[in-house]
Amino acid sequence: MRPPDDLNTLKSLPLAMVVGGTLVVPLMWAIVLDSGTLTALAPASGLLFLAAGLYLKYRATYSPTEAFWSIPLALIFFGSFLVGCATGVTWRLHRPDLHGLAIGSSLALTIGSIAIGFARERRRLRVQRDGVPIALAELVDLQRHHIRPAPAAGASPRMGTVAFLSAVGLNLPLLLQLGGWDRGAVVWLVLPLLGGAVSYVLATAIGPGLARAVALRALEVRTGQRFTTSRIDELQALRRTFRLSPWLCRPSASTASAPGRSAPPQAAAPSGSARKRGL
Repeated sequence: MRPPDDLNTLKSLPLAMVVGGTLVVPLMWAIVLDSGTLTALAPASGLLFLAAGLYLKYRATYSPTEAFWSIPLALIFFGSFLVGCATGVTWRLHRPDLHGLAIGSSLALTIGSIAIGFARERRRLRVQRDGVPIALAELVDLQRHHIRPAPAAGASPRMGTVAFLSAVGLNLPLLLQLGGWDRGAVVWLVLPLLGGAVSYVLATAIGPGLARAVALRALEVRTGQRFTTSRIDELQALRRTFRLSPWLCRPSASTASAPGRSAPPQAAAPSGSARKRGL
C-alpha cells in the first residue's frame, strides 16, 4: 500500500469510499438480494468503507501491514463488480436458478485473478541480493526504514485508468443502443468486457501489491523495524490542515516520532566547571 501520487486526493478519499460502499457495492448485488437485505447491506458497507477512508486520510503510515487489511476491501468492492456482471447475464437469460453458479464463479474469478498476480510477482521477488529482493532494491530504504513511492514492478493501473474503464463500461450500452444495437445484445457484450477489466485490475495491481507487502513484511521481521512511506513528513504536514485532525490523527503525528525513526539526541547541559570558564 502506498499513498496516492497527489496527496490532495486524501481530502476527498473518505467521501469517495463511502459512496462506493453505500451505492456501488449494494447495486452490484441488487439482482440476487431482496430489498430488506440490500437496505441492511448499504449502511453496513458504507460504514466499513468510510472507516477505511478516514483511517487512510488521518492515520495510515502506508506500511506493509496496512496493505493486508486492504485486501478484504478489494475483495468486497471488485468481487461485487464481478458478481454484478455475472448475475446481470443470468437476469438477461431469465434463469434465476443460475444465480448461485454466477456468484460462485465470480468469487472464484476474484480470488483466482489475485492469486495469479500474486504468484507471478512472488516468482519475480525470489531473486535476491543480500537478503533483499532485487525488484525491491529501488523501492526500499533500509537505513531509514522507508518505502519510496516508485512502483516496484512496471506501471500498475492508475486510478484514472480504472475510472476510465469503468466509465466506458457504464456508458457503452447507451452508445450502442443509439447506434441501433439491440438492448439484449448490448448486455451480452458489455458485461464480459467490464468483468474482464475488473479481473485485469485484480491480476496486475492487487495481486502483485499483496506479494510485495508479504516480501516487505519479511524484511520488517528480519530487521526488527517497521517500514513507512518516505512521504510521511509530507503526509503529516498535510493532515494537520484537515478539520478533524485534532481528534483523528495519531498522538505522535510529528515527523520525528514516525515508526523507524528516532528523535535527535539533545545536547548535554554544560557542567558547573564549564559554566565558570564561560563555556
